[in-house]
Amino acid sequence: MNEHELRTLLMKATEDRPAGIDLMPAMPRRRLARVLVPIAALAVAAAVAAVAVVLPATQSSAQAQVIAAVENTSQESYRIHVTSDAKEFDGAIDPVRRMGVITRQDGAETRFVGDLMYVRESGAATWLVSPRPDTELAGAPPVIALVKLAPIDPHSALERLRTATDVREAGTASGQGWAGQRFAFSLEAGSGADVKAGTAEAATGTVDVDDQGRIRHLEVAFGDSGNRNVMDFSDFGTPVSVTAPPTDQVRQPPAGQPDKPTGKPTDRARQESGDKAGEPTAKTS
Repeated sequence: MNEHELRTLLMKATEDRPAGIDLMPAMPRRRLARVLVPIAALAVAAAVAAVAVVLPATQSSAQAQVIAAVENTSQESYRIHVTSDAKEFDGAIDPVRRMGVITRQDGAETRFVGDLMYVRESGAATWLVSPRPDTELAGAPPVIALVKLAPIDPHSALERLRTATDVREAGTASGQGWAGQRFAFSLEAGSGADVKAGTAEAATGTVDVDDQGRIRHLEVAFGDSGNRNVMDFSDFGTPVSVTAPPTDQVRQPPAGQPDKPTGKPTDRARQESGDKAGEPTAKTS
């Protein structure tokens, strides 16, 4: 029964009531309006909250996930396989203790101990010692730093992923014993002299992050050149032990000619191994 029907019934039942008495006064509409307004506001707020929940992740969220994955990967040791164009490298890295070892397919070896890097080319009798290249490349554009560091210092190359732009989700990813999320990204090209020299190109790539927030696969393509670096991470937590070479086997780079490993045998290393400068070094098994 609504208000009108109830009022009609009471009026018939009290036709002989004394004058001036109203048994069913009108409801105060202003008070009712004040009650309804907060209810309407709450409904709108709930609707907005529901929309916010179902909105897709923003670009900044994807970028934050990739940066977090770089941080997580820096907290434990791992094995790594790197493909840089036609060359392949294998190694083990302990980012926490700042040590690692990388071997090239022809037998060349790079060791990291703290801030120092030791390089012995295939067949060479001595090691060249120099500061780790990430210090020298600290101010380099991300693309240049990554392409130079991937074969010789993979973890420092991985750190350059923190500067990736246009990071976005690109589907799911999986590998042997893991599953996770794939992200696509871009890296800025160099500028100034790098561009004029033709050594800087914009790069794009993908990075796979497992469900524990660790990087498993990183692939970067450089411009239209067709050059590509691929890094695969595995065996997290594997102990890594690396020692510096004996001091009598270590020498400094020639004065004024700092050694800059590029993943290619140097002329001096070829000479030490008995080969003529400029001729390819024979591969070892």
